[in-house]
Amino acid sequence: MTDQGEVLRLASLEEAPRLFQLILRRITWLEERGIRQWERDDYLTYYPLTYFQERARNGALYGLWRPDGAPNVVAVLLEEDDRWPAGGSALYIHNLAANPDAPGAGERMLRQCMALAKAMGKDYLRLDCGRNNPALNDYYERLGFSYVGPMEVGSYQGNLRQRPLL
Repeated sequence: MTDQGEVLRLASLEEAPRLFQLILRRITWLEERGIRQWERDDYLTYYPLTYFQERARNGALYGLWRPDGAPNVVAVLLEEDDRWPAGGSALYIHNLAANPDAPGAGERMLRQCMALAKAMGKDYLRLDCGRNNPALNDYYERLGFSYVGPMEVGSYQGNLRQRPLL
């Protein structure tokens, strides 16, 4: 799958550290703007590099790769997620982080994920985002991800959102 020359594909175990760097860059970007989406210490306790390496081993770590081979976006894509109530077949997006220097890359990644989910025969593309981040919630709403309900994991309070795949 391509968009602007970018390719959505599984990441290898060896590529996991490069994708993890996008996570770290996004955390720094959030901190610099005073956005409390991913608190560094909490986030990295739950999602250290080893988490992303394990997702690569399990075939769940994806990147949106530029033609020059550099990653623009990282995400973990799952077919099951116990944070969600039962109902409908879905592809679940976690740990989505775009390169702050690549405007529009996150939206391109979401379009690629929608296409992948449709190809897999899924009914929905699902994700969660921080309850205390109105700009991000508005962004997902504009992209067609409707609010489903609240969720909590540890100190993280999020909103469950889904987009139907027609």
